[in-house]
Amino acid sequence: MAGVSGNQEDGFKLLAEGKVKEFNSWRMKNLIVKLDFAGRDLAGKNISGAFLNGVVADKANFSRANIAGANFVQASLNGANFEGADLAEALLMYTEMKEVNLKGANLTKTNLMWANLQNADLTGSRMSKTVFVEANLQGAKVSSADKGNAYAKYAKLDGTAWLEPVAEKH
Repeated sequence: MAGVSGNQEDGFKLLAEGKVKEFNSWRMKNLIVKLDFAGRDLAGKNISGAFLNGVVADKANFSRANIAGANFVQASLNGANFEGADLAEALLMYTEMKEVNLKGANLTKTNLMWANLQNADLTGSRMSKTVFVEANLQGAKVSSADKGNAYAKYAKLDGTAWLEPVAEKH
């Protein structure tokens, strides 16, 4: 199915060029294409609002990218790098995110309901009004994370320092 591969590359190229509106239009016309961006590099790119639901992007690099408002529902992002990325208001429900790097990421109003964040690194991330309802955060690193206003009802927090106080900044 060489055509599917070509279509997928067309979509990735649009994203890499920051053409989110064009990508979303392409995506709506190619819903049967299973996006596989595993290991791909979108570091520092502006892909805010992109329709990436269901994408496989394991070990992809999204560091310092603007991903605000993007849809990653039911995506596979295991081992991906989101260090310093802006994920404000992004949708990440039912997402596989084991061992993902979210150091210093902006997770303001991000929805991670039912996400699997086992052994993820959220060190220093901002979590204002972030939703972790029923998320799996077992073994996640959350030191220095601003988690005071995050919603973690029914979340699995075993092996985390979630309930430890955050050191005040002077």
